[in-house]
Amino acid sequence: MSLPVQLNELVALVLGDLSVGAPATPAVSCSPLEEGQVAVLLTDEDGMGVGFGVDPALPEAEILRDLADRIPDAYVELYHTGLPLVPGTERPARADVVDGTAVWTDPAGGDWSCPVGRYGSS
Repeated sequence: MSLPVQLNELVALVLGDLSVGAPATPAVSCSPLEEGQVAVLLTDEDGMGVGFGVDPALPEAEILRDLADRIPDAYVELYHTGLPLVPGTERPARADVVDGTAVWTDPAGGDWSCPVGRYGSS
């Protein structure tokens, strides 16, 4: 199984959003798993890694939402920080799919949202 080229691009979108306020940026590697999923592994500068599987057969917005849901969890594990933050709060945003687009939303139900990959420009 070959890795979808867009997976690296989608990971880069999420990492770009998390770079706003991040203490560091982990190294990322992707490799195929036997069950048709792709393993995404984030590794910090000390070699600690956090990984998860992604289903590359899903629609792109759902893959991006899954990455936007799981990569911030990895940041919590690696750097003890939740990112990205809902602007004006200390509350980490939540990933969702709205009208076929992966977006960051306010988990408290506020009006704020922005497309994943556009956090720094919102």
